Amino acid sequence: MNFQISGEGIRLQQKCRRLAADFATQAATHDREASHPLENYAALRREGFYALNVPKEKGGGGVGLLGHSLAVEELAQGCPATALSFNMHLSIVGPLLESPTIPPLTKQRIVDLVVKEKKLIVGNFSEPRTSGLLGTYQPSTRARRVAGGYQITGRKAFASMPEAADCCAGASRRSR
Repeated sequence: MNFQISGEGIRLQQKCRRLAADFATQAATHDREASHPLENYAALRREGFYALNVPKEKGGGGVGLLGHSLAVEELAQGCPATALSFNMHLSIVGPLLESPTIPPLTKQRIVDLVVKEKKLIVGNFSEPRTSGLLGTYQPSTRARRVAGGYQITGRKAFASMPEAADCCAGASRRSR
């Protein structure tokens, strides 16, 4: 195996380092105030990071697991909270697009959300009796369409970035 970082990977690291330097200016404040780094997610959106691990032929960045890991590692140097929560977005998009069990129309909708609409997807897949997004096919939490949006019932152990996300497990929030 070749463990060398390609020129493309090095350029991604450099871009992430520039973002991380900016993120670092507010990271301690966000930690101290337990506030959400919304400006960091906006920067990631502007820079096209929401589509980072979407294949290039579908309009994304085309980075695989190594690129994903390099990006998160570098972003964490500036704001660990942003890197950890943004990792959840990438950890939803990549596996869904790679899974043979996800229908092509669903995959295209995911691509459209993150590439064309530049949406951030919340990582809300933890339930007391499930093992993860693709590990369990019987989640107990349900989303039901109601006037003005969705009603969600169930029990989650945690959710990443709900204040910043545009979508939750495919249930689109109102446009910003």
